[in-house]
Amino acid sequence: MSQEASRNAELKVKVLYYPFMGTGINTERLILLARLCYSPMGIEALEDLLTGDKPSDEKAGEFVRNLIEMGHMGALEHWYTTFAVEGYSRISSQQNDRHRLLKMFKDHGVVYMNDPEQGSPFTSQLQQSQRYVKEDNFRYVTPPSFARHPEFLRKYEKLQEEVLELQREGLSLGLPAEDVRFALTNATETRFVITTNARQLRHMFNLRCCQRAQWEIRQMFTKLLDEYKRIAPNIFYRAGASCDDLGYCPEGKMSCGRAPTLEALQKAYKNERERARTS
Repeated sequence: MSQEASRNAELKVKVLYYPFMGTGINTERLILLARLCYSPMGIEALEDLLTGDKPSDEKAGEFVRNLIEMGHMGALEHWYTTFAVEGYSRISSQQNDRHRLLKMFKDHGVVYMNDPEQGSPFTSQLQQSQRYVKEDNFRYVTPPSFARHPEFLRKYEKLQEEVLELQREGLSLGLPAEDVRFALTNATETRFVITTNARQLRHMFNLRCCQRAQWEIRQMFTKLLDEYKRIAPNIFYRAGASCDDLGYCPEGKMSCGRAPTLEALQKAYKNERERARTS
């Protein structure tokens, strides 16, 4: 194996934490606490929902799916989880910050905030710092499309080797790592840990599992979705790209065509109502 090939980063995802992890309690039972909204339950009864024999896991799963069907997504905000990623490029990791920030905008003097699932202060990220971690043996991500053009791929790999040598030379001269990193490319591998809740994570899957998402981002979130469906199949019932979860595509004119757009559904509904009115 060539030196270049050995430094190609391999994507890995790992779920590090979820409620009741490592215990005999089904993690999805946490969402049963939403029964408080519909029944006059006390603290002891709520605790028994988590540790008691009833309801069965099958009934608990049915309850969770019904909540999702009803749009009672607030209950999923109580289910926190942490996952880690490596073998991911620096360029793609920058998209993660969009899930952390609450966006504000003003219209005719009134200040609005985005919906909670679109950005959340309860989504936190820890990322390996290029300022403190010396990149004198970094790995990098190679887009699969480069394989179709061997000469271009060779130039790309050569560039990464030149950048590596520049890193090592700069560090050997005693230059600060925070300065030498200016020569790194966006392909450089990064590692990060994200903590968020199930509602926000489902929204991430809506956007990032979409066919229009950048290939590396879609690859990472698809692998992650497989892990979460194994851990909590009912909490992540129907989770995935917007068309899989919502049944329509919110991308408008940019839709890939897998599902009808929201505009198309609205138009069809309006036409159906007009036909009913005139019939």
